[in-house]
Amino acid sequence: MHKLILAAAAVLAAPAFGQAPAPVDPLEEQIDRAIPPAEEVEAMAPTLDRMMGVLLNVDVGPLIDAADPYRRHPGYGRPGRTIGVMGGHGDPHFQDRMRSSVYGATADMGRMMQAFRSATPGLARSVREMEGALGTAMGDYRRRDDAPPPEWPDKPPYPGD
Repeated sequence: MHKLILAAAAVLAAPAFGQAPAPVDPLEEQIDRAIPPAEEVEAMAPTLDRMMGVLLNVDVGPLIDAADPYRRHPGYGRPGRTIGVMGGHGDPHFQDRMRSSVYGATADMGRMMQAFRSATPGLARSVREMEGALGTAMGDYRRRDDAPPPEWPDKPPYPGD
């Protein structure tokens, strides 16, 4: 009995296997090429981590002093007021948490790129539908009468009218 069911399934599936692959939409290929692979996005993490380290070491003290030059607060003019030091006043692990969040964010972005890649056919279809709708709207606009709009009886008077 099982052999009979498998044979019937093979006979019914044979036409599907024999069909030529569906043509690929050029827009779909263009969208697919524009989306970077997840591995490429995740490979950016070390570079972004180094950039975060540089950003955390930027001395923002002079900017704080310049924002309110008449207020002499306790750290006024003192060097070494970096984003990392200021952010870590109540949190000794501030810099570690900030920098490790980069790796989680790039992993999430990689997954998002994969989701976009799987949605490529739908995105291409939506763009084609939007092109059609805009083409219809533009065609309707062009078919309208070129007559000037009717004068409004309650139109306010303008100089030179």
